[in-house]
Amino acid sequence: MSSSVLPTAQTALPASPEPPAPPRRPDPGDIATLRAGLAGSLVLPGEPGWAAASAPWNVAVAERPNAVLVAANAGDVVAGVRLAVARGVKVAVTGPGHGASATLASTLRVSTDGLQRIEVDRAARTARVGAGVSWGVLQAALDGTGLTGPVGSSPSVSVVGLLLQGGYSWFSRRVGAAAGSLRAAEVVAADGSIRWIDDGVDPEAMAALRGGGGGFAAVTEVLLDLIEAPNLAGGRLMLPIEAASAVLAAYAAATRTAPPEITLWCSALRFPPLPELPEPLRGRAFVAVDAVSTAGLDALERALAGVRAAGPVVHDTVGVRTASGIPAICEEPVAPTPTVQRGFTLADLPDDAVAAFTAAVTQPGPHLAVQLRHTGGGPVLRDGLATAVADGYVVNALAVAPTPAAQEAAREANERLAVALAPWRGGRPLPSFVDPVDGLAAAYDGEQRARLDAVARRWDPEGTFVRSLA
Repeated sequence: MSSSVLPTAQTALPASPEPPAPPRRPDPGDIATLRAGLAGSLVLPGEPGWAAASAPWNVAVAERPNAVLVAANAGDVVAGVRLAVARGVKVAVTGPGHGASATLASTLRVSTDGLQRIEVDRAARTARVGAGVSWGVLQAALDGTGLTGPVGSSPSVSVVGLLLQGGYSWFSRRVGAAAGSLRAAEVVAADGSIRWIDDGVDPEAMAALRGGGGGFAAVTEVLLDLIEAPNLAGGRLMLPIEAASAVLAAYAAATRTAPPEITLWCSALRFPPLPELPEPLRGRAFVAVDAVSTAGLDALERALAGVRAAGPVVHDTVGVRTASGIPAICEEPVAPTPTVQRGFTLADLPDDAVAAFTAAVTQPGPHLAVQLRHTGGGPVLRDGLATAVADGYVVNALAVAPTPAAQEAAREANERLAVALAPWRGGRPLPSFVDPVDGLAAAYDGEQRARLDAVARRWDPEGTFVRSLA
């Protein structure tokens, strides 16, 4: 399908002659008619609200869509798909979160932020969740239930987005990738129909949704499994960067013996000398260990004993947690930020890998955070493109990069880090940790890609939806 600019309105038809002709069937490409029927809104370039509607969270990536449809319900998504088909443009579906991609250029971007339905079934341990629901909102709805979702490190990422991208969660050691919890989905197909699918209806489409990015239909709701977790605990221990060697050694030792109910992540943090930062952080560097337990606080403190003994703890938030308190542990920024990110896996973490990681992250550089997550060993709950977490650890490097020069410096630093840890590298990371510059192609082998392409050809033969694989 060719891409073309969406005009602001369609030219009015001349008056009907006598006798009156039958009523004209509404044209799905008529923008004025579309707007009148939307519960949400359509925003075009130059109109009020365009900058806010078209900007991604990662403002370092220029997406440049032709228009943004802010959907309030699945019917609005249907209208957007029909408009795009009528006008010969592709559809890019986005929700709240950290994603950004240059592949959205010249598309109709359909924002699902307004799809906020949440229904929790405590007995079945499931939640039905709209595509605009963030993890912070879902986790708050789970307070008091004794349940948690397979949430990751940020409250602002969408539930649907994490499931479609595989998703490393705090509970991957218990349940594998977050995508494995996806039981069913409501989707809008390229022909404008709304369908509920599960493994009984279309197992290959469900497998493609579980980590495939959703590039063959628009996901508007999901049904996902929740995790029994009545004894949640967690928090952050932060120590001066000078203690990094001892902290990382203690961290690595703890991960080798921690049961699946306990997850430990470790980060080197380097804060810029910005006046808006609190004085204790401004221009300083730290090493932090973030932790979550579903086995209670006492078990977590036993796992953290070596870290506490490794140096002076200058920041301590470890304690009993509710479900809503889990995504706040890493204290990640939620405001739109220009970032460069790189993720890759480590098969294991022997002592020489710990030493190499320590040497790399204690040198001055552009990274705000270089994080090491203990992730592997969990089961594969369901078939999918990205439901297995085979490797034991994943590295995620993040730099704030507001200029092209800063972005290039961050990518060079990311490559140096990858080279330093090359002897211990594992397989492909889950798609949620792939560099946006590389695209999701870096997350799949040939068999996985062929499987996803087969589903896409069947569901979207004309290529209505933007595919993340180039």
